[in-house]
Amino acid sequence: MKRFFQAARFYTKLALKTLLYNKKQYVSLFTVCVIGSAVMLLVVFSTDGMLKSIRDKSLIYYGGDLVFRGGRETTSSIPDLDGKIAVLKSLIPQEAEYYRRIDCDATSSTLIFEGVETRLWQFRGVDFTAEEHLLSGLNISAGGIAELSGRNGILISEFLADKLSAKVGDQLTLQTTTDDGYTNTGSVIIEGIFCDSSVFGTYTAYVDIQALETLIDRGEGYVNRISVYFPGRDLEKKDIVSLQKKLEGIYNMFPLTDDKDDFRDAIHDWNPADGELYGLIPLDSNIKDLQFIIDALKVVVSLIILILLVIICVGMGSTYRIIVMKRTTEIGTFRALGMKHLGVRMVFLTEAFYLLVLGFAVGLILALLAGWGFSCMNLSFVSAFEIFLTKSHLVPSINLLKSLSLFLVVVVTTISATLFTIRNVVHISPVGALATTT
Repeated sequence: MKRFFQAARFYTKLALKTLLYNKKQYVSLFTVCVIGSAVMLLVVFSTDGMLKSIRDKSLIYYGGDLVFRGGRETTSSIPDLDGKIAVLKSLIPQEAEYYRRIDCDATSSTLIFEGVETRLWQFRGVDFTAEEHLLSGLNISAGGIAELSGRNGILISEFLADKLSAKVGDQLTLQTTTDDGYTNTGSVIIEGIFCDSSVFGTYTAYVDIQALETLIDRGEGYVNRISVYFPGRDLEKKDIVSLQKKLEGIYNMFPLTDDKDDFRDAIHDWNPADGELYGLIPLDSNIKDLQFIIDALKVVVSLIILILLVIICVGMGSTYRIIVMKRTTEIGTFRALGMKHLGVRMVFLTEAFYLLVLGFAVGLILALLAGWGFSCMNLSFVSAFEIFLTKSHLVPSINLLKSLSLFLVVVVTTISATLFTIRNVVHISPVGALATTT
């Protein structure tokens, strides 16, 4: 081990001195390393930020990481709600928040303001006091959620507010159809407007749970969702599977599924005479429809990383071949001093390693600066891009562990390419070096 560190120290000193002495030869190669690393890291950080935005928006939309739902039929309230929450708390050891929610289809509902009408897509009946931490992730552009609890208020998107030409404090007429086919009309006051033109916000309205209960006329205490939110952490698959097994020992549970529609279809066709049926729906199952976008982003990022790796590897390999050929005399001197072929290769590989370290470090700094610059730009004017934004900004997600992994991949692939390129070039004797020079 001592000999290893002595050799490493020797080659490090020699490599750094050579890089400084021949710095003009390495400028172009260093530039390729810096630009390639910077672009690679910026793409990874930005994509991770975009995926995080999708996840954060879906957490707000669905109320958390897990949704427990069911009963005797599709639109039925969860019976013994407090008992169900108590059971979930007893089975989940991690710190979590439990929310009562009403999620219902609002496609037959209409918002009306001064003769102007607009359709809705989804109602989210929430307890604004209990969910204040989670809902704080909404990009509120006017008003707020602090005073919504227990009031006949509504939180709508900027898109809907613009269509109605309405603002905070305006009273809207909300017309909806009950399960019995009757038209129910009520008044709601805009207490807040949020900026989100994505599938999670455009036609969605958040209403106080008690106010929505009255509007849809499904009985007192109606709740059809129990949402479980784990602040600051992602729930692992094994934890979900473990919870499912525990619940199966207590309730008649629908099997875990990758698509929430599977449970919806099952409960829709369920015979109430057979008792109750419950389902545990993880967040990934709720956003199954968006999986194509997520997978496409990951594929694009992988292709970009692969292209940049090839550019760095090819650039490093071809440039080093020229550099080694220009340093024939130096190689001959090393050989005359007794250095073996392996030692000569180690000199050049150590140079390449430190060149990559310096290039990657500078590239990381540039990527962080560029990411900060992007995060300062308000991109809300690009409505189709809203789903990837955090409060109207593209906020990169910095992952140093992933950066280290990328660095190791770059080092291993590039050093391998460099070794492949110079493996035969360094096989030269002192006499051959002198003859070449002469």
